[in-house]
Amino acid sequence: MTQKTLLLLDIGNTAVTYGHYHGGRLSKFGSCSHDNIPKLMALWLKKGVNVSFEIIIGSVVPKITQTCIQTARRHGGLAVWVAGRNLLIPINHKYRSLKQLGADRQVNLYGALQIYQPPFLVLDVGTAITADYVSAKGVFEGGMIIPGPETAFHALLNRTALLPKALRFPTSPEAFLGRDTAGCLRSGILQGYGSMLEELIQRFRHHYGRRLRVIATGGLAKTLKPLVPTLGTVDPQLTLKGLLLAYKQRPKR
Repeated sequence: MTQKTLLLLDIGNTAVTYGHYHGGRLSKFGSCSHDNIPKLMALWLKKGVNVSFEIIIGSVVPKITQTCIQTARRHGGLAVWVAGRNLLIPINHKYRSLKQLGADRQVNLYGALQIYQPPFLVLDVGTAITADYVSAKGVFEGGMIIPGPETAFHALLNRTALLPKALRFPTSPEAFLGRDTAGCLRSGILQGYGSMLEELIQRFRHHYGRRLRVIATGGLAKTLKPLVPTLGTVDPQLTLKGLLLAYKQRPKR
């Protein structure tokens, strides 16, 4: 008997997060660079001798989306679902044009509405930080876009003459104070963004209520969590869950 397997891809500006859905479970999470997507897809499809594959994509990089579609075509015309194209992401909203809202933000909001009780603030901490507010009535009211920590970190290295260009972004909080240039940069970027997010959450709660729930996702949410006491729920797979739920609840033809 042929079993259906789903490969879910969250294609961001910097990297791709993926998940594997089979037998009623979403698992085998990972991430890779844009260049490795064809290899990743080929690897999964090679395993699927007795498996019916479908691919579900949430993407903010159209060129990479097209690469995925072409790869699927080369493997027998597999079904590909793309959020915002042939996969509807229904959201009640006050945005001026939902077409201008990134697919990642749409999917995060949709997934959060299926899993959590509003009102809430969804923080996606990646290449950019997006902060999106959903009211108690389940309506997306609007949000913010802020340069992400790693984006700011590398922008600073690239725009200065003496800072070490090869310095890597810190993966965990270290000493509060740096004792050399590298240490100061690592401490400054994490403490600075941790403080910014903490204050941002407080401002949202000032506007929308002290009990406003905060749901954080994105590649750097776990890294900053220890520095943001009010960060609340960290759900690293929120986007993949949103894609899966949108696929399951899509109108059947």
